[in-house]
Formats: sequence, C-alpha cells, structure tokens
Amino acid sequence: MQKSRTKQAAWAVLFLAAAVQAGRAGAQEGAPPAVTRVGETQKICQLTGDVDWETGRPTAARTLTNFGLDAVDLGYPVEHEGRLVLFFGDSWPPPHGNGPLADTIPDDSVGVTARTELPDPKTCLDLKVHSRTEGVKKKFDPPTIVGPVRVKQGFFNVPSGGVSVQGALYGFFWTDHCIQPNDYPASPDHPLERPAPTRQCSETNNSNSLGTGVMARSEDEGYTFRDVKAMPEGFVYSTAVNARMQTGLPEEQKLGIFIFGVPRYRRSVPYLAYAPVESFDNPATWRFFAGRTPEGKPKWVSKAEWRPSSVNQIYTPAIEKGYNVGEFSITWNAPLHMWLMMYDAVAVRVAPAPWGPWSEPTAILGPADHPGCKLIMTLEGCGDRRDYWPGKRRGDKFQPGGFYATYVINRYTRPGPEPRSATLFWTLSTWNPYEVSIMRTTIALSNSQPLPVKIGDGALPTPVPGNPQEHKP
Repeated sequence: MQKSRTKQAAWAVLFLAAAVQAGRAGAQEGAPPAVTRVGETQKICQLTGDVDWETGRPTAARTLTNFGLDAVDLGYPVEHEGRLVLFFGDSWPPPHGNGPLADTIPDDSVGVTARTELPDPKTCLDLKVHSRTEGVKKKFDPPTIVGPVRVKQGFFNVPSGGVSVQGALYGFFWTDHCIQPNDYPASPDHPLERPAPTRQCSETNNSNSLGTGVMARSEDEGYTFRDVKAMPEGFVYSTAVNARMQTGLPEEQKLGIFIFGVPRYRRSVPYLAYAPVESFDNPATWRFFAGRTPEGKPKWVSKAEWRPSSVNQIYTPAIEKGYNVGEFSITWNAPLHMWLMMYDAVAVRVAPAPWGPWSEPTAILGPADHPGCKLIMTLEGCGDRRDYWPGKRRGDKFQPGGFYATYVINRYTRPGPEPRSATLFWTLSTWNPYEVSIMRTTIALSNSQPLPVKIGDGALPTPVPGNPQEHKP
C-alpha cells in the first residue's frame, strides 16, 4: 500500500454524500427524484471464506475447504446461459510469490451458481468456485487470458465487469496498473493525464496509476479468455449490459449492448457507448454518447469523433467529490422501471435511460447503521475476530474495513412492498474482513426526500485496494 501523504490521501476518499435532495444545485434537469431506503439494509450471508466473520459459524460455501479460496473481494455478477457467473478480484492465497511478476500472473477467481431462489442465510448462493485438486489440496483456478497478447492479471489488476453476448461470456479487465499507484485528483477534462512518476510507480504505458482496459471472450464459463481487444480510450474500468436480455425495457432503448466505463478509478463519472449485438467484439463499430439534445435524446457519434471529456459523461456531479465512481454496476430495474447505478460506498442513482437524466445519489448503508464489528473491522479491533491485515497494524490500531464493490445481482430483484419500490440483493466487499457478503435493501422511488448527509460528516472511508504482498496469513 502507498506510504505517507499519498497513502493518507488515498484513504481519505470519503463515503459518498447520501440522500441529497434532487433539486439541489447541479441536479440534471428532468431527473427523477432520489430514491429512498425502505427499512434497514440487511446482511443475508457471507459468500466467501470458511468462517462467517460476524458470527464465527461456517459459511455455506466454505470456499477455502471446498475450493482453496480463503479470502477475496469484488464478485461482479454476469448472467450467462442461465447461470450466474461472479468475477472476483485478487484472491488468497495467491498462486504466486511477491516477486517482480506479482502484478502479472493471474490471481483472480470465478464463482458460478445456477440458483434462482432468493439468497438465504443457510445456503446463501449455492456458490461453486472454479478449482482443481493438487494432491490432497483444493486450489482455485484463476480466469486466465491466453493467446499472443500478454495481459497483466496479478495484484491490483482485476476484472471490472462482464456481459453475455450470443452465447459467449465477455470479461472486462483492468490491467497495466501499478501495485502501489500514485494518488491523483479528479480531472474531468483531462481524464487520462497521469500523475508524476515516483519510485513506487513509473507511470509508463505498461505500469501506471490509471491502468488500461481490455476485454476478452470466454467459451468455457470463465476458465480462459481469448481474443483480447483494447478498450476505447477513456473506457479503463468498464462493464456492460445486454439490453436485449432486459424485461420491460422501452423499445427505443433496445439498441444492443450498452458499455459503461470510467477513465480514472474512483475519480470519474462513467462514459457510455452502445454496440450492435452482432459486432460487439469490434469496438470500431461502437457508437459513443456525446450528450443529450434539448429534448433529452442521446447524441451518438463514431469512435473517431468521440473524446473522453466532461461533456460526454452520463451526468455531472454537483460537487467535485462526486467524481468518485470506481467499482460499479448499472442494471435495468423492472419494478422501478428505471436504470439503477450502484457504486463505491453504497450509493444509488436512478435514471429513465442509460444516458440519463440521473438522479442525485442516495446512500443505502452507512455510519448510521453501526457497521463496526458487524460488517467491518474498527480501528480498535473487534475482539477475537480475524484480522485480515495484521501487517498493516500501527501500534494498537487495526486496519479498518470499509465498503466498496457494490454490485446488484439482478436475477434476485423483486418488487417491493410499496408502489414503485424494489428489493435488491447485492454484493458488498469490506476489505477487513477481506471477504464478500450478500446484502438486501428495499428502495422506493417517490417525491419524498430523505435527510441529506454531508460529505465528510462522520462518513466511512472507501478502502483503496493496495498491495496484497503485505498480507501475512
């Protein structure tokens, strides 16, 4: 992890402003009201690891015993051929050492389930992890990009999303990223500008703080990926939605595959493109969002005409700290009849179309829910509960947990108890514990507005994944 002021600045990325009023300065004209949370956000189950960190009881999947997967984060969900595939990030124990290839050798993991019943505390997702047996031990099988194009898949080079298109599973991968990146500010009009090089990150094309994005195709459910394609400039941390697979979507939005991407991890707002299903694997055929007309219609331009800039974002934040999208999911929410974006420290926005206008954000989990020692480690520790980062302790202070990688699992979305409401099931990464849990929240779309929460007012930090070399099991 980074040191001194750079490390402190990275950890100072604060929990996004929750439940701000839709009419405040900066809200998009014609945007729907911010959603409200109905009742409490609840943890359903811990998806990964052998032992539930909160209760001390065995998890349903027991992923270390059954698949050799001790701890992990992310878990981006992709619907593919009737099954749910989850792309996890840097996984423990890593299948490599801490040497010069630690950022290169694949160390992510993939989970799969066919479960259609709602997740429950006893059986969770009925998760299986791609794995193999070596001697008497189980080891997880990392998703591996094969072929002539070499792609880094080690520490801090992770899958950012995926989509199913015409029987093939596509993954989006964040690569060429430094294990110890330099800090950088939001820069909406110069989004690909790198920070100054340091000894910890040289800021070269194959090792820099922003990283680059690629996509590749799998025909074996995520064991291997081939046919690597560079993502268009600006689409660094990306994912996609197959509009043809969405129920209840307005006909004018069934354009094919919507691709969303941010250029500066946790310092950006997404860009948008769409591709015909038949030519999705050729980014030269994609059309790129370049703002909306006065009537609210999207303007689409060719790849040659498009440039990453603030005018091409899907929304403009009210304040600079709103440029904070890193890990994110965007899904079509049929009960709300809205598109729903969930990102970073559990913020939710909605819009009638992928191109907006987008509502102001609402937080659906935060300090008021008292997550310390229930979901996350505190600075003071949590008794005898496992510390996943003992090497990061500073005296008697522990490495605290936080919220990130919040992804809606849309197959489990259900109508809520109120009109225009929906119950969501979603993944949550917590850093310490370095595991993924399944959460449940009900939200409603209404004209009533929740109380605002100021940025920085007792907010939780968003963990910045750092150097897993520092982990000492």
